[in-house]
Amino acid sequence: MPESIFINPTALEQTFLPRLLPYREEQHRYLAECIKPLQNKRSGTNLLIMGGVGIGKTACVRFILRRLLEETENIMPIYVNCWKRDTSPKIINEIAKLLDISLAEKISSDELFDRIILRLNRYDGVVFAFDEIDKVKDYDFLYRILEDVQTKTIFLVTNVSDWIAKMDRRLMSRLMMDRTEFKPYNYEETRGILREREKYAFAPNSWDYDAFENVIKKTFHEKDIRVGLFLMKTAGEVAEGRGADKIEVKDVEKALEKLKDFEKEIGNFI
Repeated sequence: MPESIFINPTALEQTFLPRLLPYREEQHRYLAECIKPLQNKRSGTNLLIMGGVGIGKTACVRFILRRLLEETENIMPIYVNCWKRDTSPKIINEIAKLLDISLAEKISSDELFDRIILRLNRYDGVVFAFDEIDKVKDYDFLYRILEDVQTKTIFLVTNVSDWIAKMDRRLMSRLMMDRTEFKPYNYEETRGILREREKYAFAPNSWDYDAFENVIKKTFHEKDIRVGLFLMKTAGEVAEGRGADKIEVKDVEKALEKLKDFEKEIGNFI
């Protein structure tokens, strides 16, 4: 029986964050500039981060937050995905968990947020990142942060281009956000990203050249790196299932069929 094609399949998960994040250097620098004033105990620039799905917005934000965590103890990064945490109480609970504030005691959300604020104001600054902000049903948590956290930068991330038009005007004026838009990766950038993930995830020489090119073409067509990760993982599993030590075009074709079935089931990929 051949050895596994995979050496680290978790590298094909959406949540995997490589040590290097190519082709987004300009965005890295801009986000870093937005939080730089926190080093001098001054609030930074609040930023609305826009762009389509699967083009590196979340990865870029998490990359910057990871660097903060590694390089300083005086600035606290707070990342919340609002897909399921779509109300102020849910978001407050998530922040409490991130700060290791006990939720065992039954207190109101307002009281819990008071404790959170006290903890956060011990730091020189806080970077908040609210991903998929367009999913939230109320903005009470943002008003509290703007009012009570002394030194902060807020990143709001969305792939809904017209979401900002629906936001309360008073909140918009309080946030005073700059905006940046992520553009889709071009063909060679798409190739580079998927090849990099291949090195993390697969044993050397696991891919037939034409098979991998088909993955790149489909990913570029969809403008969504997540499609490529799905195809790579699924094609690898198909190849292993037939006892092969190399992923071929026929394995990618079966992965494409599974992608179509998945799209039909949920209406849209992921």
